[in-house]
Amino acid sequence: MDPTWVASWIQSARTPRVTDAIQAMIREADQTVRTRRPICLSNGNCCNFERQGHALWLTGLETAWCLNQIGCTPSVEQVEQSLRRGDCPFLKEGACGVHWARPLGCRAYFCDGAGQGWQEAMLEAWHGNMKTLHNQLDIPYLYDEWRRLLLVFAAEGVR
Repeated sequence: MDPTWVASWIQSARTPRVTDAIQAMIREADQTVRTRRPICLSNGNCCNFERQGHALWLTGLETAWCLNQIGCTPSVEQVEQSLRRGDCPFLKEGACGVHWARPLGCRAYFCDGAGQGWQEAMLEAWHGNMKTLHNQLDIPYLYDEWRRLLLVFAAEGVR
């Protein structure tokens, strides 16, 4: 991994253009969820990736934006522990500890079986929008699993 990519993602994630674009995607996500009215059991299943048989994928830029909103990056050790457990390093007492700043993929995941189909379409659209943003702003593009990206940021000493 080129360390200049992480620096580019961090710098870009702090710009008004990126913030405005991601906040627009979040508003769209919130509206779609309100319209679809999926059931959220608030049981932390969405954060238990391996147990639920799913993964959270996003871009380096979205990861940087989320971490900027959260205000910290988990340590390499914390991410490695979450990988061993099969969950998210931000899972706290059975719930999302960073719900206000969670990635778009988290906003589309519901245990409700009725969500199948529209959730995937929504995620594909968001990913397309995020990829376009990377291209428009000439930001290095990497699409990877959340915890692997968190390891990259942690290894670079991003706090």
